[in-house]
Amino acid sequence: MTAIEKKIDVLTRFSRARITYNYCGICGHVPAAKDEPNRAPLRFWDPDDGWKIGSLCAGCAEEALTRQPKPEDYAMRTTNQVADHVDTDEDPAEAL
Repeated sequence: MTAIEKKIDVLTRFSRARITYNYCGICGHVPAAKDEPNRAPLRFWDPDDGWKIGSLCAGCAEEALTRQPKPEDYAMRTTNQVADHVDTDEDPAEAL
């Protein structure tokens, strides 16, 4: 998959997720009324916590939605490969 195809995939996944005003699961950004809303539920890999389902802002989604597990990641020892941490008000099954 080329870099352009990856970017299109990320934008597609982000745009299909529901609008939410919950905090971003990476940076903690809570959108104000005039800000671009976050999106959820989105499944993404966190090197420390494993597979997470939650909200993401547009900036964090760009990197997080392309990240994949690596053998040296701390979370590789305990991951269940599905969803190690779920933090969303939306139906988490929609992110899988």
